[in-house]
This record gives sequence, structure tokens and C-alpha cells, in this order.
Amino acid sequence: MNQLQVVQQPVSKLVFMKKNEVITDSLTMAEVLGKRHSDVLRDIRKHVEKLNEAGEIEFNQRNIAPVGYYDAKNEWRSKYDLTEDGFVIVMMSYTTIEAMKMKVKFIEEFKRMQEYIRSKPKAMNAKESILANMKMTIELNEDVVDLKRDVEQIKKDINERITLDYGQQQVIRNAVNKRVHKLWEENKIDKELYVTTRKVYSALWKNLKDAYQVNAYPNILQKDFGEALSFIEGWRPLFNGSKTA
Repeated sequence: MNQLQVVQQPVSKLVFMKKNEVITDSLTMAEVLGKRHSDVLRDIRKHVEKLNEAGEIEFNQRNIAPVGYYDAKNEWRSKYDLTEDGFVIVMMSYTTIEAMKMKVKFIEEFKRMQEYIRSKPKAMNAKESILANMKMTIELNEDVVDLKRDVEQIKKDINERITLDYGQQQVIRNAVNKRVHKLWEENKIDKELYVTTRKVYSALWKNLKDAYQVNAYPNILQKDFGEALSFIEGWRPLFNGSKTA
């Protein structure tokens, strides 16, 4: 742990947060246990020495850190910052009933603050932020591709189902009128079979509906509009039992 130059502001009465790590310090322990800070420092140093002798130097560095602070007189003083593991080791030497009660309270506060850290949204560093933005961009692009695909499918479905609009219906009617009049005027009609243009109209409309399997010409699909016009323009009525030439 890095040394602190000022006393940290507590987030509880017993523990502190330092770089997303829950700690306490020798000052707090001394106050809660009702001991002089110098005595607590002495006890902590004894534990540090024993741990070093046991080859647990890394444990000391990670969990029991000598730091400093400025007191009310702005004088530099020594203290220790302790993680939960470091605190538990040091508190093993305090065995009175009151000390045991304080140990339980400290541990409960450690657990509470650790849960607070776990539930707190993690701030991203620059690299994580860039990666998150890249991931979001990729996902957004994938969503756009999926959306475009869906739109194209919808357009295809509409084209497969939508019928002639009013303007297209009018074009169909005009084409039928033109075709019937052309055939009648050019005598390409078996007028013994089709005695009036009305019968020619009826035959053309029937053939058109049969060709596109609809009960009324407005139900012809828009996608078949051009083909239907070609059908009308090339339509021939029966002439003596067969199509006219």
C-alpha cells in the first residue's frame, strides 16, 4: 500500500476506503480499544517482526502498511494501515471480552464495506472505456445490419401482399378499354360470338382474373402490375373457337 500524506476521511466509524480497498488504521484501533496509540503501534510492530521471521514479508507488505499522517499540530506522525487480514492478525493478541466485542464490530464493518464496493459500479480506465465503446459500436453496427435486413424482409413481404393502388387500377381499366376498342375496330373479334363490346370486356376481365387467380382485378398484386399490362396488351379473344391471330 502507498503512503498517505493526510488522514483519510472515514466512510464508517471503524473502517476506511482507500483505492477501492477496505482498511482500518492504528489510530482507529487505539481509540476503539481505549489504548494509547503508541501502545497499539508497539503491538503491531511486534506482529510485523514475527511475521517477517516466519517469512511472511509479502503478507506484511500487502496487509500491514507503515504510513504517516499530519496531526492537529501539523506534525508528521507514524501509523499503520491494515486490511481485514492484517487487522485479524494483530487483534489475536487482544483477548479481553471488550476486545473480542470490538473485533467482531470491526469485522462486520469490513464485510459491510466490501459488499458496498462489490455493488458499486466500477469506474473504467481509458483502455476499458475504449474497448467498451468499440464493443458498443460493433453491437450497434450489428443491430443496424439486422434492422436493415428486417426492413428489406418487410418490404419484400409488402411487395408480395400489397394489391394495386387506385392509380394502377385506373391504368388497368384504361388498358382494357384501349385493347377492346382496338380489337373491335380492327375486326379481330368473332362478332357472331361476341355480338357487343360488352361481351368482349367480360371475356377480357374474366381471363385477366383467372390468370392472376383473383376474384376482382383490384386484388392483383402490385408486383404483377407490369405483367398484367402486358397480358392485356397481348390478349386475344376466341375467334371461331380459337384465339384470333
